[in-house]
Amino acid sequence: MTLVYFPSHFKRAPAIFFFAFFLFTLGVTHFFGGSVSLLQAGESKAGLPYIVKKGDSLGEIALRYNVSVTAIKKWNKLTGDKIFEGQRLRIEPFPLHSYTVKSGDTLSEIALASNIPVSRLRELNKITGDRIYTGQKLQLVNDRKRTEKPSVHVVEKGESLWDIAKQYDISIAAIKKRNHLKTEVITPGMTLSLKEVPEEKHAKEKTDEEDPELFEYKVRPGDNLSTIAERFDVAVSLLKQLNGLKENRIYPGQTLQLRPTSLDEAVHVVRSGETLSSIAFKYRMNVSDIKRINEIEGSKIVVGQELRLKGAKPNVYIVERGDALWEVAQAYGMRVEELKRLNGLTSDRIYPGQELQLGIAPARPFGTYTVKKGDYLGRIARLHQMSVADLKSMNNMKTALIYPGDQLKVTPFLQQGSEWLKISEINWDDLMGSSGGLKKITLGNGPYYGSRPMARRQNNRRYYESARLSLWNTYKRAQKLQAALDRKIAKMGRLSDCLNGWHIVIDPGHGGLDPGAVVANLDGNGDKVYVVEDEYVYDVALRVYVMLRLHGADVTLTLLSPDHLIRHSDPPVQTFVNEKNEVYNSRAFNRGNSRSHWPKGGRNGNLSRRVAIAENAFKNVPRNRRMLLSFHADIDHSSPNVPLVLYYRNRRTGRPDRASKQFAKAIQPFLGAGTVIRGQNVFVLRNSPADISVMLELRNLAYTDHAWALRFEELRQRDAEKVVRGVVEYVKGKG
Repeated sequence: MTLVYFPSHFKRAPAIFFFAFFLFTLGVTHFFGGSVSLLQAGESKAGLPYIVKKGDSLGEIALRYNVSVTAIKKWNKLTGDKIFEGQRLRIEPFPLHSYTVKSGDTLSEIALASNIPVSRLRELNKITGDRIYTGQKLQLVNDRKRTEKPSVHVVEKGESLWDIAKQYDISIAAIKKRNHLKTEVITPGMTLSLKEVPEEKHAKEKTDEEDPELFEYKVRPGDNLSTIAERFDVAVSLLKQLNGLKENRIYPGQTLQLRPTSLDEAVHVVRSGETLSSIAFKYRMNVSDIKRINEIEGSKIVVGQELRLKGAKPNVYIVERGDALWEVAQAYGMRVEELKRLNGLTSDRIYPGQELQLGIAPARPFGTYTVKKGDYLGRIARLHQMSVADLKSMNNMKTALIYPGDQLKVTPFLQQGSEWLKISEINWDDLMGSSGGLKKITLGNGPYYGSRPMARRQNNRRYYESARLSLWNTYKRAQKLQAALDRKIAKMGRLSDCLNGWHIVIDPGHGGLDPGAVVANLDGNGDKVYVVEDEYVYDVALRVYVMLRLHGADVTLTLLSPDHLIRHSDPPVQTFVNEKNEVYNSRAFNRGNSRSHWPKGGRNGNLSRRVAIAENAFKNVPRNRRMLLSFHADIDHSSPNVPLVLYYRNRRTGRPDRASKQFAKAIQPFLGAGTVIRGQNVFVLRNSPADISVMLELRNLAYTDHAWALRFEELRQRDAEKVVRGVVEYVKGKG
């Protein structure tokens, strides 16, 4: 028998603790991303073992397991921060009482991993079938058998308030309030009360407005499908699809599924350790059907590969994660209103796995793709949200053999410069020629101006290149480059004037000394490539910058780069390099030249200066015309593998920034199916001087397919277009 142990604080941990389970009948060991260690029966339960790998640091290991460095040092009796390859470390276990469902989880997998019969799991959580949904909290033991949390904690040597807050799943602010602490300084031997203050509980109950979207609904007398669909912002056709209804008849007491789960979706992205057998088991399919739909001859699949799970009739489109209704309408030469009418949609919101009726055999337009050196059918199909079988059929291909220069018919979804933008005749290549008098250097991951990185790609997680000029000279060069881009934009005319009078501050996340996440990914040959968050975020932010200006908005960037603007990614294996040379877009913040003057992490440096730049940009701008968009790429397994829009929500009172929350809801449909909005206490949003402020996590680098997507210019352009479309439609709706 195999026992699975999890580190402490699993309830709040990232999905690196995804369940490991064994499919004995299939002979498959299956792991959900991240490294989960197992203890065999008879081994010590004193801790979760971790073997240090080359390049590991205590900080990285602590981040991976969502514990503190102090705790790891305490558990392993370490006196310093030095560790070595092959060293065995111990992470404290914690009995698991509940589990929050992550994207892609199934009830059977959770039951196997938890050593609980599926029937018992259903009983504990009052589940009648196999449907679960992302974010759902499942009980793994009977509530009555839980051990009560202690009411006090005696501080031990080396502990911090952060350690204690994590251990008991409460906030630092709550501990300080309950113990009347004015600072975060604590000393060994101090007794801290963990009991909730009655007023605090009351305040939380009174002001907490964050209700998760309902997944199921029990039919009441007088209900019908139309009223339920309108109440929960879903289509009648989707309700019927999810609940296997042939007619519109429902009855009181009937439980209806309101939204799709991962089992209802049409696409699966292969994770580390998966096989065709384990994927077939997960979706209750036959391996032969998966191979047939995806034209797989053998059994080989690779991490990050997209597998289609359903075939669709010619007049039906199955929504994938990230699809927006306006994109589907555009791809099929339809109006959004027509598509909504055909499917009984009351809003523009659609869901992954939803089947959209397209009318009677619509004539689908085709785009054209020119094969490049290094291309293969799988990559081309994936870029255009097609299966290899569809791509071959569309082009009457008998084999998968292609040559550079070949012209292939593809879906028009990702044709750069969509129909929505063609009226502007944006010439992105011309924009990339905005040199400001600096020498233009053409590279696959460029162009660059004045200077180029020494490396042709990001070589590993730790690689970086420092700025070659002083802070002041770097700023002057960056300003010159940006001014050249602005002159080009001014000569291009307008897409529209709908954003006239609006001033929008774009904040590209990280930058300067702080690259954000640097994650490993695989290219088409299975070789490692590395994605640097801030470099890709800056490219998306610049694309949004251009399009917002073409709609009439005044736009300010918080950061500038001295050697690049919008860039190509050809080939995508030639990834953007971690250059620590971005500067604040402010003369006042570029006078010094010490390390502390460059953009960096931390609210007292990087973040507060971004807020100050926004404040300066909004001078003399009337209220209700000021917007801040902060761009990031998430790196969190516990967050969904879809776009995430954050608005400010007070941690203590639960009160949201209502205007920003309203904006987040309004742009949700335009960012694509599955997009999640959430209130969070984020420094930039909390201190923003704008009337509307949101943070956009357009991709989640914890997921292989998202890191893969960011490398492709076509997909970054698509992300940027979605943001701009959302902003424009929101402003139009305001009148």
